[in-house]
Amino acid sequence: MSERRAGGSGYDAVVVGGGPAGTSTAILLAERGQRVALVDRARFPRVKACAEFVNPEALRILDRLGLLERARAAGAVEFHGMRLVSPGGHQTLLDFYADAGRSALGISRWALDQLAIERCRTLGVEVMEGTQVRGVLREGAQVIGVRASRAGQSVDLLGRVVVGADGHHSAVSRELGLDRPRAWPRRIGLAAHYEDFPLSDALGEMHVGRNGYCGVAPQEGGRVNVAMVVELKRVEGRVGSVAEFFERALATYPGLRERVGVARRVTPVRGVGPLARRVQRVSGDGFLLVGDAAGFFDPFTGEGIVDALRGGELAAEAINAALLRDDVTARGLAAYAAARKQVFQSKRRAAWLVQAFVRSPGLMDYAVRRIAGRDDCAAALTGVFGDYRDAGVVLSPRFLWRTLRP
Repeated sequence: MSERRAGGSGYDAVVVGGGPAGTSTAILLAERGQRVALVDRARFPRVKACAEFVNPEALRILDRLGLLERARAAGAVEFHGMRLVSPGGHQTLLDFYADAGRSALGISRWALDQLAIERCRTLGVEVMEGTQVRGVLREGAQVIGVRASRAGQSVDLLGRVVVGADGHHSAVSRELGLDRPRAWPRRIGLAAHYEDFPLSDALGEMHVGRNGYCGVAPQEGGRVNVAMVVELKRVEGRVGSVAEFFERALATYPGLRERVGVARRVTPVRGVGPLARRVQRVSGDGFLLVGDAAGFFDPFTGEGIVDALRGGELAAEAINAALLRDDVTARGLAAYAAARKQVFQSKRRAAWLVQAFVRSPGLMDYAVRRIAGRDDCAAALTGVFGDYRDAGVVLSPRFLWRTLRP
C-alpha cells in the first residue's frame, strides 16, 4: 500500500533525519511558512553516540531556534571552557567566558533531539518517527521525494526539495550515488555516560593520548559524557568486548585513569564510524545534504553539533530562496554549496593542521606548553574551539610562529 502526497497538498521539503541538522532545517523552514515533513527511522527520545558538546556558537543557534531556554530547563549544564591536556600531561585552558563572555553547554542527545522534535511539531512540521527511507523518487534527473516504509506499509513522500540529514550512513546520499570513499583517517567514535565522575571548575576537558583523544563534558542529571576517538583498526583487532576495550583505553590517559576508576559507567558503550566522510556534491536537482550526510572529517575541534546546526541555517536559507523563486533545480540550489564552502572551508583546513599535532605526541606536548604561556595563542585557539572566530587564524604564519617558536 502506498501513500502519496503531491501538488497543493504536498510538502515543500521532506527532511530525512531528526538530529540537529535535520531539525534545525525543518524548524527554520517551518518558521518561514513552508510545509515540511521530517522522517526518521528512530522513535524519540533516542540515544545517540556523540560528544554531546554544544560550543558557544552552537548556543547562539539554539537560541535562534527557540531551544536554548528549553535545554536549560531540561537540565543542560553550562560551562565556561575546555581544559586541553597533552599526552605528557601538560595543560592549557581554553576559557570561552574569560575570552569573550561566552559559555558552552553539555546536554545529552536523548534530551536535545527530543526538544528539537517537539519544537518541530509545535511549528506544524509533520514528524514521522519509525519511518525508514528505502529509496529516492525521481522524475528524470529531478529528485521529487522519498520512498519509505512505516508500520509495514510503503509510503511515497513527495516534496519539492528532499533534504538528506541522515548522518554518516545517509540513505539519501547512498541512493543518489554521492558517497566517496576516504582512505584516511579511519577512526571510530565511542561514547558512554558515567556517574560520580569527578569534574570541577565548570569546565569540559579534551585529552590527547598516544593512540587517540578523548573529550569529557558534563550532562544533565549529574552525569558526564566520555567520548573517545581511536583508529578503527584498533577496535576491530581488540581482545574482549567493546566496553572492555573502551575502559582499558581510558586508563591509558594519565588525566583520566584515577577518575574512571572511581566513576560508574551507567550506559552501554556506543559507537559511530568510520568518522571521516565525503560526498561528490552537497546539492543538486531537488535535493541537498546537511550535517554529517554532507561530509565530515574529524571531531577534535568540537564541530559535530555546531556544524549540523549551522548547516541547517544555510540549508533553510537556500531552500526557502529556491522555493520562493520556484526553482529547485541544481542551479536554483547552488547557493547552498557556495555558502557551505565559505563558512566551513577554514575549519576543514584547520582540522587537517590539528591532525598533525594529534598524531605526534611530542609535537602536541610542545605546542600545549607554549600555548599555556602565551595568552594571544590561547585566545586564538579558544575562539576556534568555540566557533566564534574564523578558524583561518590558526593557519596564519603569525599564529604558527607564536605557537612553535622556542
